[in-house]
Amino acid sequence: MRADVPVECVVDAHVHMPLLRERGEVNSYIRGLVESGVGGAVLLGIPPFKEILASISLEEVKSEHERVRGLIEKLASDIMDQLEPESLYLSAVKLSESFCSFARHSELAGVVNFPVMYPANLSLGPDELARQLEEAVSLGFRGFKVISTLFLKYLSSEQVEVVIDVAERKGVPVVVHGGCDPGIWELPKYCKYGDPSRLEPLLSRHRDATVIVAHAGGYSAIAPGVFFEEALSLARRFDSVYVDTSALPPQLVPVVLRDFPAGRVLYGSDYPAVANSSLREYMEEVFMTLLASGWRGKELEGYAHGVAEEVLKASCVTPLYDRVGL
Repeated sequence: MRADVPVECVVDAHVHMPLLRERGEVNSYIRGLVESGVGGAVLLGIPPFKEILASISLEEVKSEHERVRGLIEKLASDIMDQLEPESLYLSAVKLSESFCSFARHSELAGVVNFPVMYPANLSLGPDELARQLEEAVSLGFRGFKVISTLFLKYLSSEQVEVVIDVAERKGVPVVVHGGCDPGIWELPKYCKYGDPSRLEPLLSRHRDATVIVAHAGGYSAIAPGVFFEEALSLARRFDSVYVDTSALPPQLVPVVLRDFPAGRVLYGSDYPAVANSSLREYMEEVFMTLLASGWRGKELEGYAHGVAEEVLKASCVTPLYDRVGL
């Protein structure tokens, strides 16, 4: 690594692959990650949710926006134009049209430093959902991704427990979105479904399940760190709970590393959704902020790649990329 990223290697524990149809597109996407400086990455899918979004009218969004306008003006006055109801709704529609089905995931199955996590469709019934998840593991997916906000379901829902149960039985991890989401899910009425405290009863029943709370529970443009305390409480109670710092403002990352249990925090970017920054620039900002905050050595290496290698089996071996011929 160059001096501006002062670690041996970086595994990005949280990236999204856009909808890709041709092998060449897949190869170009992976090559771009490597050229940005990552030696491995965890690829997360976004499940189909158009029907759920279609059930929410623009008028409903406008009503909720008006209800919390004072809160938005107080906390996020500098980006008010991006948080108008029409902008939020359009962002949600764009997200619903760009989910990745991972139709070509099999071409990545042998690349150990780019594991693919299967996106759980929480609109399915429990039996069908369990069947799909078990089949996904047999096809080479290395774990599951849960985004309950998109389905307007709390993280205590029956479907989320199905995901955790299958993951526990199959010995694979679950990445659980924590916090709000781009678009209408920035508003409290919809963001509430990303509260990780709702996982507590499920984790009490599935203590061997490994769960990574994405964004340390804090994804929000209006209030970054929105469910930080809830995620922290989970991590302190359950040894199998980890967090990633994807999409967090760099200045919050040292706080997460300081407050969360040692060895349970993973680097992530949320690329290509990282705001106002390239993948490389975001990485540099995060690690230079950590250096300025006094982080060095073993703890920094663990955050950069060690924990991800252990928990997500994402080997940080850049030369492997060349050998597979992508």
